[in-house]
Amino acid sequence: MADDSADRPEDARAWDEFCEGLRQTGHQVLAAAPDDAFDRAEGLRYVTRLARSFLRNATELGQPARVALGHAELPKIGLDNPDYVYCSARLDPEATYVLRGALGDTDRIGFGTYSGALGTPKGLVRDGYLESTALELDPDGHFTITLSRAESPGNWLPMGPETNALNARQTLLRRAQQRQAPLELERLGAASKPEPLDPVRFARALVRAGAMLGGTVTQFLAWTESFAAHGGGIRPIDPKFLTVAQGDPNTSYHYAYWEIGEDEAYVIDLDPPPCEYWNLQIGNHWLESFDYLDFQTHVNQETAVANADGHVRIVVARRDPGVANWLETAGHARGALALRFVGADAIPQPRTAVVPLRSLA
Repeated sequence: MADDSADRPEDARAWDEFCEGLRQTGHQVLAAAPDDAFDRAEGLRYVTRLARSFLRNATELGQPARVALGHAELPKIGLDNPDYVYCSARLDPEATYVLRGALGDTDRIGFGTYSGALGTPKGLVRDGYLESTALELDPDGHFTITLSRAESPGNWLPMGPETNALNARQTLLRRAQQRQAPLELERLGAASKPEPLDPVRFARALVRAGAMLGGTVTQFLAWTESFAAHGGGIRPIDPKFLTVAQGDPNTSYHYAYWEIGEDEAYVIDLDPPPCEYWNLQIGNHWLESFDYLDFQTHVNQETAVANADGHVRIVVARRDPGVANWLETAGHARGALALRFVGADAIPQPRTAVVPLRSLA
């Protein structure tokens, strides 16, 4: 049968390209899945979550004139941190923005401007970064940040010629009991109404969303493969991965891959160094965080139970071993681990082992 793609309208070609990319990405995930129906189902759910998010960003939030600073639709990617409330907004590099807020219950907030995107050849590139510890606050604890390409007095977050997004990370050490910071973003001189849908722009956005979906899945499958190659040992992340996924420049990232039976435990012995922040979490094979609101799946410097000399033993097990710092696997037999440090001068090597569950009694 002859290929009639050149004779079809652009929107039809874009739709077919997106649908075919979605099909291929789903099969790519199935091919990389462990031989377990549960992990395979989570893999396909992972694809649908990413597709929903990328479609929303490309089609519903694709007009930077409409400022929306939100977190409800952000997907779980690359072992997202349970201690962080992630917020993001689309930006126009030619515009100027004002971000207003207060720290609230947060331990710290990191504000970053970015160009590119995950899953693209350029990757996600950081153009500017500002920590809440460096902010000038008014007497009531409120702050105002200017986002612009031209330097501005006071709190200024630089933008570049291709900046397209603002990402913020709010750190809540006891998330269930704390409230996120109130943040409000305003575009100066914004039009009162958005423009009507542009058919050509929409078709291109559809293709871009599909490409980002496939690229992001490919990118993080490589992460999982790298972590699994070292077994249960915790190691610094390969620097090449961070060149296309630039997050917080002040954070040191370390990862591992674990797999345990019903009667086994994965034990991590850690001597946290003096630092501003650390946490350790577990997630699934696809590098999604677990349901951290209903299960105990991570610890940080405030929630971890340490012994008299500061040593912390963390136990990953599929059922409660009756010890401190138990991390629940939430029905999982395998997955990845992330260990983060902020402001640490030296990081001692954690020790890990898989042991019989009964040995922990």
